Amino acid sequence: MKPAPTRLVAFAAPSGGSSSQADPPFSHGPQISITTTRQEPVQRRRPPCPVAVLTPDYLNGGRAHTQLNGAGSCSSGGSMAETAITAVLGKVAELVAWEAAVLLEVGDDVRLLRDKLEWLHTFIRDADRRRRLRDDEFTRDVAFEAEDALDDFLHRAGRRGKTSRGPAAAPGCALGWWWPGEVALRHDLSGRIRQIKKRLDEISANRAIYNIEHTPAPAWAASCSSATTLAAWDDLEEYTVGLDKYSDMLKEQLLDDAVAARAVVSISGESSIGKTTLARKVYQSPEVRNHFEIRTWTVLPHKCRAADILRDIHRQMTNQLRRPPSRQVAADDASDRAAPCGPGRDISNQLYKSMAGRRYLVVVDGSIAVADWNSLRASLPDEGIGSRVLLITDTAGLEAAGHTYDTVKLTRLSPENTYEVFRRRVFGRGGDCPGRYKSRYYQDVFRITRGLPLSIVVLAGVLRSKEMPAEWDEVMAQLAPAREQQQQHKKAAAAAAAAGNNSRRIMSVAFDDLPHHLKSCFLYMAAMRESTPVDAQRLVRLWVAEGFIRPRRGSTMEEVGEGYLKELISRCMVQLVDKDEFGAVQTVVVHDRLHAFAQDEAQEASFVESHDSTDVLAPATVRRLAVLSSATNRYVQLSNALPKLRSIICDFAEGRNRSTSSKCVQSSDLGFLHASKFLRVIDIQGLELKKLPNEIGSMIHISRYLGLQCGDLEKLPSSIGNLVNLQSLILGGRRVLEVTAAFWRIPTLRHVVAPFALPSRAMGDLHSLQTLHHVRPRGWDTSNNPLAKAMNLRSLELIELTAEHAGALEAALESLDLLVHLDLRGDSLPASVFTVPSLRRLQSLKLCGAMDTPEGPGGGGAEDVRYIRPNLTRLSMWFTLVKQEFVDMLAELPSLAELSLMSDAYDGDRLAFGEAGGFPSLHELKLSLQKLEEWTVGAGSMPKLAMLTLLRCARMRMLPEGLAGMKDLEEVVLYSMPDMVDRIREDQGQDHHKVKHVPVIQAIY
Repeated sequence: MKPAPTRLVAFAAPSGGSSSQADPPFSHGPQISITTTRQEPVQRRRPPCPVAVLTPDYLNGGRAHTQLNGAGSCSSGGSMAETAITAVLGKVAELVAWEAAVLLEVGDDVRLLRDKLEWLHTFIRDADRRRRLRDDEFTRDVAFEAEDALDDFLHRAGRRGKTSRGPAAAPGCALGWWWPGEVALRHDLSGRIRQIKKRLDEISANRAIYNIEHTPAPAWAASCSSATTLAAWDDLEEYTVGLDKYSDMLKEQLLDDAVAARAVVSISGESSIGKTTLARKVYQSPEVRNHFEIRTWTVLPHKCRAADILRDIHRQMTNQLRRPPSRQVAADDASDRAAPCGPGRDISNQLYKSMAGRRYLVVVDGSIAVADWNSLRASLPDEGIGSRVLLITDTAGLEAAGHTYDTVKLTRLSPENTYEVFRRRVFGRGGDCPGRYKSRYYQDVFRITRGLPLSIVVLAGVLRSKEMPAEWDEVMAQLAPAREQQQQHKKAAAAAAAAGNNSRRIMSVAFDDLPHHLKSCFLYMAAMRESTPVDAQRLVRLWVAEGFIRPRRGSTMEEVGEGYLKELISRCMVQLVDKDEFGAVQTVVVHDRLHAFAQDEAQEASFVESHDSTDVLAPATVRRLAVLSSATNRYVQLSNALPKLRSIICDFAEGRNRSTSSKCVQSSDLGFLHASKFLRVIDIQGLELKKLPNEIGSMIHISRYLGLQCGDLEKLPSSIGNLVNLQSLILGGRRVLEVTAAFWRIPTLRHVVAPFALPSRAMGDLHSLQTLHHVRPRGWDTSNNPLAKAMNLRSLELIELTAEHAGALEAALESLDLLVHLDLRGDSLPASVFTVPSLRRLQSLKLCGAMDTPEGPGGGGAEDVRYIRPNLTRLSMWFTLVKQEFVDMLAELPSLAELSLMSDAYDGDRLAFGEAGGFPSLHELKLSLQKLEEWTVGAGSMPKLAMLTLLRCARMRMLPEGLAGMKDLEEVVLYSMPDMVDRIREDQGQDHHKVKHVPVIQAIY
């Protein structure tokens, strides 16, 4: 008898919060009328998905729609026709949701189209991939045609009807549809649908070619989302197995006291072999952090320029020195554009002067051109103090003036180390493959991956959620042909090429294994800049606007989207860069080889087209366009109209680093988008943009996301109030101070980041609003609560607050039960933010301005702050002028992990963190108090402190004695405190005994 298969993970339904805190189903934009159910795990291979199970459709009394069970929510191949059909089904659901009076003659055609699409959608998910490839493009084109027809109907109907209500309109809204030309419009849509249905009938008639009745079910299906997989998404640290010897070599070269001159250290090796992982491990080591005053890490994107590299190094340096860039840098930026003979000349001089006298480590990750290398080398001083430049390249060979160490050349992992990396990625730190299978997979993993780290982790990401041994064997078998070919190669070069091809095959298998909703999310990374960290919030908001996120009861769309992102991280398709103390993903990046794979797949599937030039010649049929440029001229010139365009993403790295006062070389008004009437997403960073075309308001039923990180933007058109389905408005500049009152009545708004004035009485029903940042109160008083209808707000940032706003602000806070982030800035801030009972979920609080009661809020609230603010984890204060009593109250907060008392946050020259048990969870403390002379820390206070930063506390006479007993303290950083640096010197410092146990001590002047 065969042994029972072993499950690697347990499948379970995801837990959700209260439905009152989540998005109601089908309430935001088009939704898919397919429903899914989740199946309990069984100890056998998953059965194939059924072709179709017809269930009543709640949208159409009795009309059938497809319901998938078990693994049916997962695709079994890589077809992007599936994604295209899913998008059309969303449009169909949107249209069917309208009242029958609106549809009339068109209704039956739309529903028949939906039924046909749902059949094809189910079939595509079950059909054999190789058999399907021949007709995949044809099917996708038909789906695109259907989407165009439905979008055109919605667009024209919305413009003619001049109604502000969308598909989810209240009863009676159909009366607004009786406008001239409606019969012709419906007739036109009906005719287009019949033509599309005819083409779909041809696909259905080709079942003899598809052989659907006799197509065998795939032996292994794509993985479904797993609760266990998601629970371990962040248990994927960058294991440095097999890199210890290289790490020692690298440290020896970086810390070599025998070479005082600036020296060049290089790491080389083939792509994805672990060069960056090794360098990051050494870069973050205590020895290196102690040795260098300045450390910068620059990743080189495609076609970057020398000036970009120098600006990035200068930016990181000024951030580490905690001082803003000088005005000269802005002038340098402007002169760069006017000096064709020497790009980056002035920023080069500025960087040289700023680095002078400091021991630095500059890391350059990526292939650098010889001319750019010469510019960088000339911009960094060589003063004989042990500075280093670390180059991470695929090949060695750059010439360097001065001392150059032998290149550290990485080779592939041994079979033992290959399996160790694989084991940790699949089973976690303490787990392992069952003994009876270990020897088999030990050999298979190495033969397939050939010891290439990227291939190892991607393969592990596939197998994490597979049954052993059945599905594991099928995955291995799918990769076996390339493995056998690899064994036949005799020459090393041929073997390496075969291994590279197999790496690509592993990526293809991993992509095919993704559930269909994750395929779209992963391919969207092709529209992001290569090797550049991507903000997770921005990414998820874009996914929501694109319609990739499926609603889940008990969760917001953003929470579901973050779950998608965590699953991509768990599958090793996306790499986690940073997360916050709450466990939320902050930034992610895609490995350059996976990014290239995503771009190839996205291009082939007509999913997104990427360009790295400002002069774009894109086909008229393009649906998503990404312009990712490092060019000096920040404008876009399209050579032709793009009538099918749904999304445009522009990222100008040059523009994001320039001063807003710099003179425009060529301005853009987005006039090239006039013909793109179906635009759903506009996301632009760094473009020279002063205004938006008024025609943007004509995208009444389409636009969902408008992101403009353009410092030159001065005005928004009043027609923006017509975008009744807008979800996100993100403005990066500070010049647009006003917006039409109609904007605040858009019911679908979810995220607003803009320096607008927030009126007191013009607010509409903003029940979907979750983020409101940088806004200014206008006309607020105690008689009104301007945020009364924004009960689902999660993040709020207000500026220019005064004492007159106190009553209205407190009333607003009392209604925001779901708030987790609050940022208040102004002349007078209420201390009641610590005692308002409704803010029990608050996690992050920033206060900039004088507190109305600096001693702390009186009454029982101050005594019960530990119960009223149980989740407050991060607190930052500037100019609050609080007293010692206030600090004593803060010491009672049970979850406070990060505390920053910055400029004039505390009013006094003596500060005490006295009582034992005070600040029980504090992990990081920053003090920048120029008046502070004496700081005392009692025994047992701050027992978990790991990071202490003191900035310009020039009057502080000594470090507190209590630091000596803090065994968890890992790092102490002193900025502009030369006297204190003398006190902690090992040879004669009076305070050395207080910090001698600390691994990292940095002194920066």
